[in-house]
Amino acid sequence: MFRGKPNQSYSLLTAFALVLLGVNVMQAQDELSRENAVERSLQNNLGIRLAQQKAEMAAIGNAWGAAGALPQVGISASGSNSVSDQSQNPTSFIQEKLESESVNLGGQLNWMLFDGLGMFANKRSLERLEEQADGQVDLIIEQAVAATMLAYNGVMLQRAVVEVLATSMEISLARLVWIDARTANGAATTFDRLQFENALLSDSLAWRQQRANVRQAVIALNRLMGEVPEREWEFTSPLVVPESIRDFDQLSEAALSNAKTIENALISKELASVGLQQAQARMSPTLSLNASQSDQSSRFSAGDLSGEGKTINLAASFTINFNLFNGGATRRAIQQAKIQLAMAETQADEERREVHRWLSDAWIRWVASQETYSIALQLTSNSNRMLEIAEERLANGSINSLDFREIQIQALNAAQQQIQALNAWQAADIELHRLTGAWSYRLQVE
Repeated sequence: MFRGKPNQSYSLLTAFALVLLGVNVMQAQDELSRENAVERSLQNNLGIRLAQQKAEMAAIGNAWGAAGALPQVGISASGSNSVSDQSQNPTSFIQEKLESESVNLGGQLNWMLFDGLGMFANKRSLERLEEQADGQVDLIIEQAVAATMLAYNGVMLQRAVVEVLATSMEISLARLVWIDARTANGAATTFDRLQFENALLSDSLAWRQQRANVRQAVIALNRLMGEVPEREWEFTSPLVVPESIRDFDQLSEAALSNAKTIENALISKELASVGLQQAQARMSPTLSLNASQSDQSSRFSAGDLSGEGKTINLAASFTINFNLFNGGATRRAIQQAKIQLAMAETQADEERREVHRWLSDAWIRWVASQETYSIALQLTSNSNRMLEIAEERLANGSINSLDFREIQIQALNAAQQQIQALNAWQAADIELHRLTGAWSYRLQVE
């Protein structure tokens, strides 16, 4: 490829040197930490906003008036004015112009005094519905936090691989410059030079493909944060080793106490229990109070005769209703409510088992990833040391270009395995935090 054309060789070296110099050259970009990414994701997540609005509706609906415990009061007013001219009517008993006016004011009060404690069950149901809506908000926030952190770590993983490939390109470029000097002196063959050139080309191809992977990872993160896909960032939170965590028994206790899915299942169980109380309340008699007052003022005139009047009416009644038979509808409703309660209890138990299973799986992955990372770290250290020794042996002719490239690839693979092991460890750590309820956010809907 470069036989007899050394200028092409220098062009290739210059091109790759410029690429390497430009790896860390970036335009001015906004900084983005992992915490900032989570905050942006929560602020721009439409699912969270919708769930919060539903929670606000549930909070507004949680009132004694909605439960039927407060009286209903109404007022009414009416007025009338009539004129009847009978002065030209010989058949009329009073042959005068008759005028009358009246104004009626009234008020009504309806109050359910007792309904078998159904109104208290209704209020508890409204309270549980509000808690359920809040729990759904917490669950969506929890999922959004985990997804954003995983996406951010995914970007850092792809960027770390880019840096590893860039380092490999630097080594290949340095070896190519070195072999060019030896070839010019006749100390190296064309085969050796082509071997180093192909190594540089392979590293370059992998580097460019990896840059595309970084771009895709950034686009995925931008979508989670509600940003435009093409926006660029300066990422400031590196992949770090997770902190030491408690033993599994402590994690299990925290998960069973704080997992949002279990909390929501328990709320559903309480709702089913309240539903049974509501159904049983229909077996009791109901006592209601109905009261009304009306005030009527009137005026009448017929020629020289006129008069005014006023009438006040007061009424109050207590009504007791007791349903003796309604085709068995009440008993059927009670039986169905009992089944609903049993289903809710089963669902709560199933959620506990699921959370325990998820926690066990995450814990196993956490421990395995920790061990894998420790091994990969030692493997990377050994591979880098071997690469340093290989460079010395290549210089004194103890190994050839093929041997050196094999050792270089081993070092490259070891570095990538270390990054992937760390990312897997971080993913398991995020899942453990999610299951144990470590994240609690409260956002204000604008």
